Amino acid sequence: MLSVFLILLPIALLDSTSIIPICIVPLVILLGGPNPVGRSAALLFGVFLIYVIVGLLILFGLRQAFDAIDAYVLRVWQHPNAEELIFQIIVGVVLVAVGVRMAWGRRAKKEKPTPSSMTGLQAFVAGVVMAIVGLPGAVPYLAAIDLIIRSDLSIAQSVVLIGLYNVIFVAPLIGILVLRLALGDRSEAFLDRTRNFLSRWGRRVVVFLMIAFGLILVADGIGWFLGTPLIPV
Repeated sequence: MLSVFLILLPIALLDSTSIIPICIVPLVILLGGPNPVGRSAALLFGVFLIYVIVGLLILFGLRQAFDAIDAYVLRVWQHPNAEELIFQIIVGVVLVAVGVRMAWGRRAKKEKPTPSSMTGLQAFVAGVVMAIVGLPGAVPYLAAIDLIIRSDLSIAQSVVLIGLYNVIFVAPLIGILVLRLALGDRSEAFLDRTRNFLSRWGRRVVVFLMIAFGLILVADGIGWFLGTPLIPV
């Protein structure tokens, strides 16, 4: 079990990069308002709970479906057909178009967030929603669950590993909460700088990644038709 956990550790940290961009802004806002610890903990617990539930569902009830998905993804990765390549190119074009529109379109006026208006229950629900939104990017999590399933561990050990994986998964966000607890009011300056940085650069990073990923999908799809895929297999 320990050897499997040591393999899961870097995977979970890598996976956390899929949820940090989604959660960090509301987390920082909540930490700057009333009852910062309780509401922030509720937000993170919502994220944690959804990922644990998904992991347990796959572990107990969807193993055969998971194996089928695994085989399908491997087949598409190595030998995509024409329809799948056309779909990939369309997805890439849509991502580029949305990214360009976000970059050049007018920014909608946003009301200043009011953390005091969000209750603990609302923060928990927000965490649940953000976890669901982030699930499509949790490919490392699927790989981790696949590893657990194939490691011939007991049910109890598998459940413990899923729980530990998700603790590590939210650990970077927990670190921000711990910083708030450790520094108290002295953390306000840091949180303010973080809010300002995210409001300035967060949108630009999302636009850049969206356009870059879209271009990669388009180039790789066209490359398959020409016999020279961008990502060799």
